[in-house]
Amino acid sequence: MATENAEIFPPRQQNFFPLTQNDGADRIPHMSETLHDRIRKRLEELNLTPAAASLKADLSKEMLRKLLANPDAMPSGKSLTALANALEVSEQWLLSGGETTSAVKTDVRPASSTPPMRHEMSNDVPVRGTAAGSHLGGAFQITSDTIDFVRRPPALINVVNLYSLYVEGSSMEPQYSPGDLIFIHPDKPPRLGDAVVIQCQVDAEGHAEATIGILSRRSAEKVTIRKHNPPAEIDLPRETVVTIHKVLTNNELFGI
Repeated sequence: MATENAEIFPPRQQNFFPLTQNDGADRIPHMSETLHDRIRKRLEELNLTPAAASLKADLSKEMLRKLLANPDAMPSGKSLTALANALEVSEQWLLSGGETTSAVKTDVRPASSTPPMRHEMSNDVPVRGTAAGSHLGGAFQITSDTIDFVRRPPALINVVNLYSLYVEGSSMEPQYSPGDLIFIHPDKPPRLGDAVVIQCQVDAEGHAEATIGILSRRSAEKVTIRKHNPPAEIDLPRETVVTIHKVLTNNELFGI
């Protein structure tokens, strides 16, 4: 029996309404990438450890490791900028992702030569710390301790004592910026005008600190190096100089 308030349907219309089908209703939605995920992705792509990336960014060695260990942690604005530069991406990409990781647009044409594949380059060049841009101003001692390994440039396959450093400080800009990786050939005699890393003894106990500069003059009494930013020449007493090691140019790294 029909009730007084019963809903009236047009003739031949069924009194039910089909649910709208959703093909993806039973699928688990994708969780979006986090800043930490994107940092780990770039570390893998660049073959960097968190410690090496932190040093390249001119930050404390443990900074990135601690950040990645805490999913809720976020870097400060200054640290974010430094990390973006070290990971060769934009700050915006680190924060929100996107289609590209490129930090810089350029109209420079790619070289016609084909670079070697990453797997063809041995990952066996030790990183032995940092070389300070400012002489004896927070410079680091170069030791036999290795903080990381980086890929061996193709032209240096047979160089036995090759090692690398990260540049610290800005006194060698624009030639070398903070966080730049440089390769050192200790057995190749440096010439005047070459970039060099010099270790100088700083106390009676034999502790030495390293600095980078352009080899300007040498004599029996002193070694003179040149800085770019600000322009200056620094005289180092010869008796304090422990080593003078040549920084290899890009041409030397790739055998051009």
